[in-house]
Amino acid sequence: MNKLDALKRLLDGSAAVIFDFDNVIVDSEPYHYEAYARVFAKRGHVIDRDEYWLEWTSRGGGAESEIRRYGLDLDPAAIRAEKDPIYAGFCRSGAIRPFPEASTVIERLSRRGLALAIASGSYEADIRAILDTCGLGGRFAAIVGKDRIARWKPHPDTYLVAAAALGVEPGRCLAVEDAEKGVRSAREAGMSVILIETEITKRLGLGGADLALDGLAEFESLLDSIG
Repeated sequence: MNKLDALKRLLDGSAAVIFDFDNVIVDSEPYHYEAYARVFAKRGHVIDRDEYWLEWTSRGGGAESEIRRYGLDLDPAAIRAEKDPIYAGFCRSGAIRPFPEASTVIERLSRRGLALAIASGSYEADIRAILDTCGLGGRFAAIVGKDRIARWKPHPDTYLVAAAALGVEPGRCLAVEDAEKGVRSAREAGMSVILIETEITKRLGLGGADLALDGLAEFESLLDSIG
C-alpha cells in the first residue's frame, strides 16, 4: 500500500489525532538541549549534541541516562529543577517556533472533523506558552503534559489521558510521533501511529508505526492530495 492510501485508511478509521509536541509541531528540542547543556556545563560535563538526539530525544533516557552512562555523581532531580526554568524562559520568549507546515497540517485535520490533542513529555504550561506566542493556542481540544502523568512515555499513560480528555476511545485515535519512546507509548495505548521521521530516526530504522513520513512536509503534501 502506498503512503497516500495508507494515510487515507488511517484517517478514515480515526475520530481524533493526538500529536506529540516537541520536534513534531514545534522546533523546541534545540532549546531543551541548550537548557540541559547549560546546567551540566556548570558541573563540568558536556552533553554531546548527536548523542542527545539519540539517547534523550528518541529513547527518552533523560538526565538519568546521561548521569548513568558517564558515571556522574549528580542528582537528576536537581538537574531538572535547574533546567526547567531556563527552558520555560525560552518558551515565553517567542524564540521557539512551529515548523512551517504545522499550521496547515493542523488545519487540514481539523477540517476533516477530527478532534485534536497534544500528548507531550513537556510541562503543560510550557506547551501553552509556546502555542500562544506562535498563534496556535485554541487549536487543540486537550493538552496533556508530563505534570498530569504519573508514568511518562514510553508508558501509555500520556496518550490514554489525552484520549480520555477528548472522550474518544484509544482505538479511534491516531498518534503522530517522532521518537521511539512515543511510538511505544501510543502503541501500548492501543492507537495507530504515524512516525514523523528525522535524520536521527531514519538512521535508527524505528519500527512499530503504521506509516512513516519524511517530515511534516510530506504529511502536508499527502493531506493536500486527499483534499
